[in-house]
Amino acid sequence: MPGEHDAGEDSRACAEIVLLAAQEKGVDFTKETLSGEELAEIENKFQFFFGEFNHDGYLSSVCQRINKAARTKQIIGDESKNNPESIFYQKNVVFTGALSAMKRADAQQIIADIGGFNQNGVNRETNFLVVGQQDYRIVGEDGMSSKQEKAIKLIEKGADLEILSEDEFLRSI
Repeated sequence: MPGEHDAGEDSRACAEIVLLAAQEKGVDFTKETLSGEELAEIENKFQFFFGEFNHDGYLSSVCQRINKAARTKQIIGDESKNNPESIFYQKNVVFTGALSAMKRADAQQIIADIGGFNQNGVNRETNFLVVGQQDYRIVGEDGMSSKQEKAIKLIEKGADLEILSEDEFLRSI
């Protein structure tokens, strides 16, 4: 019957789209299994979070471009881990780019546990911008994300904001 829904055909079309997008992003889906590092790379390239089990239950998969704010709000710090001696204690922290040592959500959890506050975007209240590896296909030849460009402009206007590399961040936690 014309116009009738065909779930199998819809699934095939979606799979073809995913495979084409993967090919464009340089992701190899032909392997039988993927390592945690490879899955993290896919999450970063597609701005997608697969989901995970943790001590609070299951955090469902989300598209970061749409639900990034909701995911950041789900991160609740463990007050018993608060560290008033940390440079991040009671400070606003933003991440940009892909972290090589951990998932962004794990880094945000560390900030929350220390007693800091995660932000999704850079603004006048931001104290630290942590810069991970940038995808030059996305950010352009200068290698700076829009968050980093905004942070530099705010610093030039006198904002109390510090830009940290991932290595500086890791040494500071």
